[in-house]
Amino acid sequence: MRNLGWLGGAAMLTLFACQPRETPQRAQDRMAKESDAFKQAIASIERRYEAWVAAGQADSIAATFTDQGREMPPGEPSVVGRAAIGKYEAQSASMLESKLTLRSEAAAASGPIGIERGAYIFEGKAKKGAPKGTPASFRDEGKYLVHWENVNGEWQIADQIWNSNAPPHAMTAAAKPKPAAKKPTSKKK
Repeated sequence: MRNLGWLGGAAMLTLFACQPRETPQRAQDRMAKESDAFKQAIASIERRYEAWVAAGQADSIAATFTDQGREMPPGEPSVVGRAAIGKYEAQSASMLESKLTLRSEAAAASGPIGIERGAYIFEGKAKKGAPKGTPASFRDEGKYLVHWENVNGEWQIADQIWNSNAPPHAMTAAAKPKPAAKKPTSKKK
């Protein structure tokens, strides 16, 4: 019996050793093909995403995320899960008429994982009933990073983060030089 166990282990080891290994060149070629297909797939998703933002279709936006997808807006806590993302996007759509333009700058995929970096332009106009202090209209430009996952043959957003190119208000104020305080002078007699 012991010999049969050893023989089975040796057979498995032989089968594993005979598997063709991916050379660095083959890996690079595979990733180039996967990245090309990935870029085409996400370009289509991004055009629809822009249309959904303009139409205020929060559920469609949320559906582009994985079940536990994470949206990480600047200056706010992360929004996790499709339901929470849908609620967050619906709240935004109720306050603003929006136009989003995405420009993918780099994207690469390997197997079921894709990473994309790009730039955006967001234009918004306050809707009637928007919270007090909401500007009547504004424009923001910035950059984004998206971690995509291929789930059952469909690319979905696992993590999305973006931030503005404009300096944060608090940092702008903090960066201004403050006048040096004058030291009291004392006269010794």
